[in-house]
Amino acid sequence: MNAVLPSVELQTLYELAWTYAPGAMFAFDANTGNLVNVNPAAEALSGYSREELLGLNIAQMHPEAERERVSGELLHGEKQPSRHAGYHIQRKDGFCAPVIISSSKSVVLDGRAAMVGVYFDITERDQREDRLALNRWALSAYAGAALALGQRDTPEALLGDICEAITRESVYLLAWVGIAEDGPGKPVRVAAAAGSAVDYIAGLHLSWSEDDPMGQGPTGICIRTRQLQIVKNTETSPVFARWREHARQFGVCSSIAIPFASNGSLRGALHVYAAHPNAFESVAVEVFQHLAEQIGHGIHAIEQERRLRAEQERVAKTERQLTEALSAMVAPIVTAMEMRDPFTAGHQMRVADIACAIGKEKGWPDARLQGLRVASMVHDIGKISISADVLTKPTKLSHADWEVIHDHPDTGFRILKDIPFPWPVAEIVRQHHERLDGSGYPLGLKGDAILPEARVLAVADVVEAMAAFRPYRPAIELETVLREIERQAGSLLDADFVRICVALFREKKFALPSLILP
Repeated sequence: MNAVLPSVELQTLYELAWTYAPGAMFAFDANTGNLVNVNPAAEALSGYSREELLGLNIAQMHPEAERERVSGELLHGEKQPSRHAGYHIQRKDGFCAPVIISSSKSVVLDGRAAMVGVYFDITERDQREDRLALNRWALSAYAGAALALGQRDTPEALLGDICEAITRESVYLLAWVGIAEDGPGKPVRVAAAAGSAVDYIAGLHLSWSEDDPMGQGPTGICIRTRQLQIVKNTETSPVFARWREHARQFGVCSSIAIPFASNGSLRGALHVYAAHPNAFESVAVEVFQHLAEQIGHGIHAIEQERRLRAEQERVAKTERQLTEALSAMVAPIVTAMEMRDPFTAGHQMRVADIACAIGKEKGWPDARLQGLRVASMVHDIGKISISADVLTKPTKLSHADWEVIHDHPDTGFRILKDIPFPWPVAEIVRQHHERLDGSGYPLGLKGDAILPEARVLAVADVVEAMAAFRPYRPAIELETVLREIERQAGSLLDADFVRICVALFREKKFALPSLILP
């Protein structure tokens, strides 16, 4: 029989749990909704003292637009514990923080029915998801626009498709391309525009002249100085003051203007507007810089095709440029990831080099090797959603830590699956931890059900991970690593690719930094 704690000790435990619980606990009358008790975490989250909170109605802790729903869900759901999403707590300073609420069933305390609502602040989680969404939108916009570069034979159609690709199903309200023209007032011609806020530029006098007040905005400055212009918040940016009221009408909150040139005879700017402030972080900036550069290349290629009547050759060249650009655009993502985890900096690049060396020995064509390289360079992109504390933990990872890490192939797949790569990059990334006997994750695939590229990537990933230094262990001698993958050949790892990998290091003296045979 289990021992039962005395009531005094139980009371002490309850008091400790109430006092030190990380969740903000609001106890309220189940009939009226008035607060009867709060814990210290509730004071910290709300910004109010306990004395100020007692007697307030639980609905008053929310923005006015949510109060009726709060009363309906919390006060009428007292028969069983429940979870409530999509709410915000309105702090004393007026700031509204997103929260998830867990409410208890109704219990009798001091002769009256009472309930407890536990509020969990999810601001950091939402911000992280917003950053991921913004980066994903930028990458998707780039991929769609990059495809347009190889599919159009006139500058007008090309620029129109690029603007459409940028604003299709994304946070970007407007994308337009302005071409600088000479003549009185140095006007900027709108060559193409798309998006829900396309009317924003209708009727605007656009100039890149230093002497024209309308040339002092982001577009004019961008074209004139040939420098990137970012407006993080249209409500506070001095350079945007002239257009602020107009921007409010269309929900424009931030913008980026990127200069481009074509063969020295044409100059202009790609301008993108977003519905959120601070929508253009480092990853998005680099993506749009790549895109603006490709706009210049695309226009130049089309002009050359017209002049030289070599459309077919030029289209092929543009397609090659697009494929290379699509591969190169993953570099900002790799850099952003490795900045969060300095101990594994270079891991993905080294894995890519090993994997491509195996594929080359196998006789794979250059196009297939390029797809393998792109997938290898982003195979751990899913770790961007993992806390940096876990990634850089200097001690042995806990079971919970491993559970989080085991989700990263699926997270990577979700990030990449809608980007139209010419190779199955998302699926390769999802399968790189699968094993031949079905013991891998996340899908438990076996044998030939695993893509060949994923089987190559698995071998390269194991070699680099074991032979490189980690914060929780020193680097393992390479010969020991090679013997280990030979032991796993045929059961966990593809035997043919293991044989090629071992031969590369032992016989052909293939070497990478920190992976050198004695």
